Formats: sequence, structure tokens, C-alpha cells
Amino acid sequence: MENQNETTFQKSCLSFIETLFPDESFHFLEESRAMDAFGHHGIQLFFSSELRTLKFSLLKQTHQRYDRVFVSEKTKQNTFFRRLLEATYEENQLYIDHVVKTD
Repeated sequence: MENQNETTFQKSCLSFIETLFPDESFHFLEESRAMDAFGHHGIQLFFSSELRTLKFSLLKQTHQRYDRVFVSEKTKQNTFFRRLLEATYEENQLYIDHVVKTD
């Protein structure tokens, strides 16, 4: 992913977060690069508020029509990241694919 696309993805994530958690103020923490089990490169973006840290893991799809995004959450009560939902990233926009059932 090029630098310009990364910035666009970061802005898309922040807009998405504002929709999910309208009463919280989030800020960007960091970006890291990761490789999936098939050797495909992806990125992880981390955002934080006073209540939670969110991790957006973006993985390119072979068909390249859209990218998969896995959103995970870590809170003070849950010290490990727990998957919240899966989304698609298409045309600079995030769309919820499905929500993962939580306790």
C-alpha cells in the first residue's frame, strides 16, 4: 500500500470509528506492518481513546476488488485484543461485513 493510500485508509478508519463510538474521542497511535499465513503483506493501524484501543488489520485480497479489514478491541477489562467485526475496504470507504458475537 502506498503512503497516500495509507493516509486515506487512516482517515477512513477514523471516520468509521466516529460512527461506531460517537461519544469517544480517538487518536491515531501507530502503524505496523504484518504478514498473514499466506505470506501476503498487510498493515495494522492502532487508535486509542480513554476507554479502549482499536486495531484495524487490513489484508489485501487476491482478487483486489476490495480489502478485508478486521477490527479488534482492547479495554482495561480485556487486556488482549478481541475481534469486534469484519469489514471490507472499497473505494476509500469501510463497510461492516459482519459483527463478531461478543460476551
